Amino acid sequence: MSRKIRVGIVGMGRAGRFMHVPELEQNSELFEIVALCDRDPERRKDLPAFASHARTYGEFEEILADPEVELLTIAVRNADHTPYAIRALEAGKSVVIEKPIAVSMEQIRELKKANDRFPGKLFLRFNRRFEPAFLCLREVIESGVLGRISLCKLYRQVGYVRRLDWQTLVKNRGGMLNNWGPHLIDQACQLLEDTVVDVWCDMKHLVAAGDAEDQIKLLLRAANGRVADIEITTTVTMQNSLYEIWGDRGTAIVDPAGSTIRVRYVDPAQKLPKLEAVDGQFPLAYGNPYEKLSFIEKEIPVRQEIGHTLQRGLLQQSSVVDPSRGYAHQDTIWRCVYASMVLGEAYPIRFEDGMEVVRITEEARRVSGFVPAPLE
Repeated sequence: MSRKIRVGIVGMGRAGRFMHVPELEQNSELFEIVALCDRDPERRKDLPAFASHARTYGEFEEILADPEVELLTIAVRNADHTPYAIRALEAGKSVVIEKPIAVSMEQIRELKKANDRFPGKLFLRFNRRFEPAFLCLREVIESGVLGRISLCKLYRQVGYVRRLDWQTLVKNRGGMLNNWGPHLIDQACQLLEDTVVDVWCDMKHLVAAGDAEDQIKLLLRAANGRVADIEITTTVTMQNSLYEIWGDRGTAIVDPAGSTIRVRYVDPAQKLPKLEAVDGQFPLAYGNPYEKLSFIEKEIPVRQEIGHTLQRGLLQQSSVVDPSRGYAHQDTIWRCVYASMVLGEAYPIRFEDGMEVVRITEEARRVSGFVPAPLE
């Protein structure tokens, strides 16, 4: 590429230091880190090599005033994502905003106003939409072999983790609903393919420190009748699957590692005529003894390189994608940002998608009736 985007990172905690810096380094032909900001002076020391030459600031206003910074990534505490993003947009910067993009409907409405004032400058970081396993699963669905989809199950069973950082505290807008929730709700909305009309949620605080939830069961029903069943937890000792899709002709299951999709479906060549219930004498057998079904079973390896090809032509390979590199889903996000800022290509995540995620998140929190655990 002929030029690099000059990036400033706001927040050098876990996300800024261990996610954004190495991801930008992986795409060093497109980006350079020129500035860093964190109020904690210790976090401005011993920087990763790729960021070691960057100017460091202790206050947000200082990095906002840096004329060399074109793009700011917002990786601070949850409640500050929206106000920091708005101020950055008003300062003339482009912005990558971490999830949750807002922690209330009031915040998302304010962010929308800013997005409308500065179109094409705000980039939502829903990178899990481009996970290879998720994209391959969508290919299976779109092939039609599973038939009419009725249920989509999404799991993030992080393990048994007695977490104790700031994200375990409600006052910091912590908890798993704001942590993993935005990713899986965004994925669920892609699978449901219609507006979510019903939300049910149960949240519990079980093993983490603090008072925020660490286990979530969330059900979403769309206007087309599809249901998404979401489970997020740090309280289990054995992992299940990442995703399950139930259709009226077959099922697909993604293994916990996201490396294989198991599918079993009725042979497409076999017709399934309409059945009529027998209300009377019937053979003493379960199911339908008159019908012999033929099933096809497969194990489909997840193509790791699919994460950067972006289905439906949202990002053209000729622009910034080299399939031989096998980008991760994080690389896809950054390359989409570059393609939008430099090449004028459409960013694949709409602001309306983010608003819907926030709406569902807040409705889930409300209907759960969750009461924070008392702090000792």
